[in-house]
Amino acid sequence: MAPRLDLLRYFLPIAPKLALVEKELQRNLESDLPVVSRLAKHVAGGQGKRLRPALVLLCSRLCGVDSGAEVRFAAVFELVHTATLVHDDVIDHAQLRRSKPTLNSLWGNTLTVLFGDLLYMRSMSTAIAERSFRMLEILAEVTTRMIEGELIQNDCLFNLETSRKDYFDIQERKTALLFSGCTETGAVLAQRSQADCEALRRFGLEIGRAFQLVDDLLDYTATSAQIGKPVLSDLREGKLTLPMLTLMERAPGATRPIIQRIWDAGEAVPIAPADEQLLRGLLERHDAYRETRTLASQASAAATAAMGAVAGDPATRKLLLEIPELLLARSS
Repeated sequence: MAPRLDLLRYFLPIAPKLALVEKELQRNLESDLPVVSRLAKHVAGGQGKRLRPALVLLCSRLCGVDSGAEVRFAAVFELVHTATLVHDDVIDHAQLRRSKPTLNSLWGNTLTVLFGDLLYMRSMSTAIAERSFRMLEILAEVTTRMIEGELIQNDCLFNLETSRKDYFDIQERKTALLFSGCTETGAVLAQRSQADCEALRRFGLEIGRAFQLVDDLLDYTATSAQIGKPVLSDLREGKLTLPMLTLMERAPGATRPIIQRIWDAGEAVPIAPADEQLLRGLLERHDAYRETRTLASQASAAATAAMGAVAGDPATRKLLLEIPELLLARSS
């Protein structure tokens, strides 16, 4: 199992610009308000993989963009992503994020929600300053759909009747569309054809689908140390992702009572070892992981195909075409 992404080789060609993205993020997090500085410092100390800004920069490099706008929009997408995580942790009552205490666990829900709102506003202020109407359209669409995804997800929490449609709607809105915005940015900034914009948008959408499918799989198959949070977190938080939906279809009589016991015990209570063992046995016995792996593989292949004949820097194109397989390799 290799859930951690080794992105060093992919980041090397864009390392100088990623450093500029970090400076832009620091600038956006700066404040003369002590409470904002305190929360911002904690968020900055737990930075993620920077996959989304890297995709902005790589697709911009592919399309020949070197104006500085790509750096600022890379920071914008990372701020939007961070704001979403901050809000998610409140909604999920999460205690850990990337092996660190969450903002809400340290400072409570009110300050955390307001800080997430502030991140959204600062990201939009940066975007507005760039005066790109098309980029504002993309960001408005992405953020609107992400909030819709959160609404659908919360409407489905602790609901044994959650459907596959619900699951895929949540996946597309909360994850895939943000990736599609990141990858389309390069084509938009380069004023490429509509066909190229659509191809890069599709590339990111399929990467996002593969990424989320693998994440949902790792929640069941990885260790806490590997994913930086407790395993089976999704289930404890009331979320039914594809592996569990598959199992419920194949063994409803055995599965539903276990899930209900876990939910009845409450999110703060660790899953009883006997119930965890029963669930894992059922997942293996009914081959409930296979479909998630298959769909992730199909999304990875679709991402590669979507790139099509988009012209650009050959070395960057090669790196971009390797990323879908890299994401998929985490589940192997």
